[in-house]
Amino acid sequence: MKRVFGLLISAVLTISLVSCLKTGNHIPLEEKVNLFWKARMTGNYTFDYNGHTLRLYNDFLPEKLKKEITEKKFYSLLNFKVLKYEIEEIKYGKDKKEADVKVKISIDFQGYRLDGIIVKNKWIMENGEWKVNLKTNSNPFYNP
Repeated sequence: MKRVFGLLISAVLTISLVSCLKTGNHIPLEEKVNLFWKARMTGNYTFDYNGHTLRLYNDFLPEKLKKEITEKKFYSLLNFKVLKYEIEEIKYGKDKKEADVKVKISIDFQGYRLDGIIVKNKWIMENGEWKVNLKTNSNPFYNP
C-alpha cells in the first residue's frame, strides 16, 4: 500500500513538473495579446509570467517570421512608445488556430501624442502557443 501511494505521489509530482516547464501552452489568446501590449507599454521585452521568463522575440513571434527578421531588426521596429492600449476585437478563424486581433493604441512618437490608432494583427497557433504574425513592413514609423 505504501509503495502504491509513493508511486502515485511521484507520478503526480512528475506530471506537475512537466506541465510547469511548458511556458506558453496554457496562455489564452486575450492574455497573450495583453502581455504583448503591456511589454510594448513598459518597454520591458523580457519579463516574468507565472514563474517563467518570456521574451517578445522568442515567445511571441512565429518561427517563419524569426527566419525573415533578426532580433535586432525586430526591436528596431518598435521605435515608438505605447502609452495605452485597448483590445477592441478578437475574431477567431473557423478552426480556432488563427485570429484577427484589433487593438486601439495611443503612442508617443518623437514627442507627439497620437491617439486612437487602430492596429490589426493576425495571431496564429504554432506548437500549441499563440504567436503574433507581424508584417515587418507594417510599421509606418519605421524608416530603414
